[in-house]
Amino acid sequence: MSLPHPVPRETVASAVASLTMWMKKRTAQTRPNLLADERDDLVVLQLSLRRIPASSSARPRLLPLPHPVIGHDGASVCVISDDRPKSRSPSASDLLHASKSLHRLPVSDVIPLSTLRTDYRPYESRRRLAASHDLFIADRAIVPLLPRVLGKAFYATKKAPIGVDFSRVGWPEQVRKVLGSAFLYLRSGTCSGIKVGRLDMEEEVIVDNVMAAVEEAVEKVPKKWANVRALHLKAVDSVALPIYQVVPELGMKIEVPEIIGSGEVIDEEGGCWCPWKRGICQCECQEEEE
Repeated sequence: MSLPHPVPRETVASAVASLTMWMKKRTAQTRPNLLADERDDLVVLQLSLRRIPASSSARPRLLPLPHPVIGHDGASVCVISDDRPKSRSPSASDLLHASKSLHRLPVSDVIPLSTLRTDYRPYESRRRLAASHDLFIADRAIVPLLPRVLGKAFYATKKAPIGVDFSRVGWPEQVRKVLGSAFLYLRSGTCSGIKVGRLDMEEEVIVDNVMAAVEEAVEKVPKKWANVRALHLKAVDSVALPIYQVVPELGMKIEVPEIIGSGEVIDEEGGCWCPWKRGICQCECQEEEE
C-alpha cells in the first residue's frame, strides 16, 4: 500500500483557486506597473527549508514543468551573446535570426556583451532592461562576468541570466529546456521562490505545475523531505497560503508538584516541601520542630 503524498492535490487546488480569485480581483482594481521589478501575475511556490544548504550557488536548478510558465508565444526572452574576439559562438544577428526563423523560439532581442557594457552602465538603464523581459539567457562562457556588468538590478530581482552553451550545435534544445523549466535557487537562506504559474493559465494547469515543481524541487534539496519545513503558494504581494507544513515536535512533559489550597506543595505520595531540608519530605521535620 502506497503512502499518501505529503502534499495532497486537493489542498493545492484549493490554494490555487483562492489565490487566483484574489489576483483577479486585484488586477481589476489596479493598473499593472510595467516598470515593477517582478510581474504581478505570477503564482510562486515558496519553499522553506529546515537548514541552510551547506553550499550555495548562483546557478539555478532546472525544474521541468508540464506547462511552461515562460516558454509561450507571449513571452519575452532576451539573449546576451558572447562577442569577444576569441568567441566560438554565433553573432548576435545570427542568433536572433536562427531563434526566430529556424527554431521558432520566443527570443525577442539579442544583446552582445560589448553593448551591455557600454550602453547599460547606468543603474536605471539596467533596471529598465531587467523589467522589459521575462527571462534572460546568456552564453555560458560569459556567465561568470555578468554579475559585475549587470549588478543587483538583475540579481536582486532574480533575473540573473541562465547559461546556455551557444557554441554547440544543439543549443536550441538547451534553450527549449530552459524555457520549459522553473528555477530553484539554493543560496544562503532557507527560503526560495519558484515561479509555477501565470494568472492567465487554467487552475488545473497551475495545479499540475505545482505538483511537478514540488516533486522536482524536493529531489534537489539536501536530505529531501527531511529538510523541508513548509511549502506555500503566493503572488508577488499576497499572503502565503500553506500547502505543507511540518508539525512542530512536542517537548517532553515536565512533571510538576501539585499545589494544594493551603499553599503547600505536595507530591503524589503526600509529602510536602520542607524549607529545612529544601526538598519533599513526609513532614517528620515539622513534627520534630513542634
